[in-house]
Amino acid sequence: MNDKKKKVKEISFEDSLKKLEEIVEELEKGELSLDEALKLYEEGMEFSDKCMEKLNESKQKVEKITKEGNNKYHTEPFSVQNNEEDEKE
Repeated sequence: MNDKKKKVKEISFEDSLKKLEEIVEELEKGELSLDEALKLYEEGMEFSDKCMEKLNESKQKVEKITKEGNNKYHTEPFSVQNNEEDEKE
């Protein structure tokens, strides 16, 4: 793994997101040459992948605590569908 990809892997979600936002702003200015823009786009995709990877890991860890009778608690995997159903009640 090259040093650049290693650095992206070691960076936090928040820092990855901030860097991705900076890259998007720079690309939106439209002042870069095609080569510079492509290079920055590639770097942005690496940060985007890092963010998505972290979000997917976090999503799998999120659990909803559900109260059962007799004050017992159990956990169940979080899902958007369950959350939307809870909000309707």
